[in-house]
Amino acid sequence: MAVHRAALALLIVSLSSIVIAAPVRAPDGGTGTRPASPKAVGTTKSSTSVKKSSTSVKKIKPLRNPPVDLFQINTKESFVLRFADERGRPIVGWQKRFQRFMRCHHTNTQHKIDPRLPRLLYQTGRHFAGHRLEVISGYRNPKVARNPKSPHKKGLACDFRLAGIPNATLREYLRHTFDHVGVGFYPNSSFVHLDVRKGPSAFWIDYSGPGEGAAYSGNAREDLRTGKADWYRPAPGERVSSKAERAESVDDLMETAVKGGAEPGGDGPRAAAATQRGSQARTDAPN
Repeated sequence: MAVHRAALALLIVSLSSIVIAAPVRAPDGGTGTRPASPKAVGTTKSSTSVKKSSTSVKKIKPLRNPPVDLFQINTKESFVLRFADERGRPIVGWQKRFQRFMRCHHTNTQHKIDPRLPRLLYQTGRHFAGHRLEVISGYRNPKVARNPKSPHKKGLACDFRLAGIPNATLREYLRHTFDHVGVGFYPNSSFVHLDVRKGPSAFWIDYSGPGEGAAYSGNAREDLRTGKADWYRPAPGERVSSKAERAESVDDLMETAVKGGAEPGGDGPRAAAATQRGSQARTDAPN
């Protein structure tokens, strides 16, 4: 009897050890003791890291009403042109400061500048962002302006260039972007003329260089088409010889003389062969 009891006890102990060693089944059919795989753990950390990095990147908003940098090569003055700040608030007093910046550098006199002119300059500067707009001539006092029809005398014109931008590129932008303007191209000088006007737009080419008599193209549009505007330099006999036009040419191109380190540049001459929207017409080149 004792032997039977010992055998029974041994059997119970054996069965108990088998139950304890068996893995516990999870409700989903897996085992409660199974560890997560290293690959799964790594994936979880990686996705969390990506999520954090993506939320930390902030979008950079473009600056509202960005400024345009102007530089007057004769007075060596700089001007930051903008009409409103980054919040859209109007800039107070910019007109008076711009008027002084555009003063006649020969006489130091000021004149009211047509409000449309600085806005066209601003639009041009924004189109060629990062390139300083260099002014050669703005307002010109009647004492030094020999041409009675010059828009420079009325605060309607500006001769300028853009640092790092070919004048031919600037010329084409002005011609094809703005209406009711005069655009004068001076391939043998260092600037492009722009004036605002109420009448139809006009375009002309003057091949004269600094200090030379006017040499207007007989057909500005054709010269552009053939590429002549990019290389032509007239012989002395081809230049305009009338007294009136010589005076106008001196008036404009006096600005191109190098004085005190100023670079060549100036106001363009007058009686020009102008191209008006689709037809060739003769008009006064309004420098």
